[in-house]
Amino acid sequence: MTKPLSRIFATLVVAASLLTSNAQAEFFGLPNGRSASPDMLSDLSVELGFVTGDLGVTDYQNFGARVNYRVSPEIVVIGDIGLSEFGPADGTPVGLGILYHLSNQRISQRVDIAAKASYHSGEYEVSGTNLDLTGLSFEALFSGRQPLAANGLGWYGNFGFHRLTVKDVFSDSSNEIGIGGGLTLPTGSGEAYVGVDLIDELTFGLGFRYFVQ
Repeated sequence: MTKPLSRIFATLVVAASLLTSNAQAEFFGLPNGRSASPDMLSDLSVELGFVTGDLGVTDYQNFGARVNYRVSPEIVVIGDIGLSEFGPADGTPVGLGILYHLSNQRISQRVDIAAKASYHSGEYEVSGTNLDLTGLSFEALFSGRQPLAANGLGWYGNFGFHRLTVKDVFSDSSNEIGIGGGLTLPTGSGEAYVGVDLIDELTFGLGFRYFVQ
């Protein structure tokens, strides 16, 4: 097999694995790891996190940084950047998102509910060939209004629709339904979180959020 063909083959393998084994709370992002209510966090926070998983035919991992800024009582704007690997492919995805707290929901008085939308984009290199990946997510985020323990331990869950698009040697998209959840724990300067997400395959993530103000 010639070198150009081997590069194309490697690209196709990675692209196919992404389209058939998708798993994250949001493609190329971190676990939600938060309450659905902005009142439970500071107006501005920054965080670092890590996600890993076995996507069947390839391993995945992502180191990410995220900024959360509350622009109104119900709205939080989110931006993030990461360093991620899908088997032999590596890239630096960036993303933007918005969270809207449904403060007047009547579904349950025991939980907070929010709607969240996010978009991520990244260019990955596979054997010298570039692969453009984009991810679009729409999620419902919910969390308990009361802690699970005296130390403030809390829980959250998410359910949503995710679309992954791969462009280069060919162009294709995959639509998936995802579910996930995790725990949050307040600290002196912020909170730590762990979470799992399932979109065909399972991924595990953890992180720490620092309250700036």
